[in-house]
Amino acid sequence: MPEEIEGGSRKEQILKIAARMFCDRTYHGTTLQDIAKEVGMLKGSLYYYIDSKERLLADIISQAVNSLNEGLVRVEKADLVPEQRLKEIIREHVRFNAEFREAGTLFLTERHVLASLEMSEVNRIIDRRNKLLARTLEEAVKKSIYRKLDIRLASLAIIGLCNSLLFWYHPQGRLSHDEIAEGFFEMVQKGLLVR
Repeated sequence: MPEEIEGGSRKEQILKIAARMFCDRTYHGTTLQDIAKEVGMLKGSLYYYIDSKERLLADIISQAVNSLNEGLVRVEKADLVPEQRLKEIIREHVRFNAEFREAGTLFLTERHVLASLEMSEVNRIIDRRNKLLARTLEEAVKKSIYRKLDIRLASLAIIGLCNSLLFWYHPQGRLSHDEIAEGFFEMVQKGLLVR
């Protein structure tokens, strides 16, 4: 029996169901026939909405990463001191991982199956995040807010901390994603401050 997903277009329903199935069964372990059956249509009808299985995965990841990009643009446009900017970057990354857990997991585990052409926009957004984070840390170090540190290593640690959410976060869990973001920021902030 097909899974009922309220609201959204048929294409959005296909993306949501495919994302769940790719996470549950892996990309290679899920066929378009499996997805069509779960959606409640014939496999041939699925091609009205998608070009290929690879394009379907790319669309799932792109849709989610575009949401991250919107948050990063807001952070970039805001006039924030480095600590507040770092807090907002962490908040946006945690929000992204909480709201798009399946797509975020697929980005980390399955993006190798996509052609580089399919990922060019996604890579541009990830590069934007990395540069914004590095600039923020560099500015804080330059202003003697944060101690001298390896910017690349600190950036990777912060990104890894935010991405860890994908493997343990539950929406009905003890903490909301905003509370988690606040806790992550406090831990990072205490580790970076000049002593």
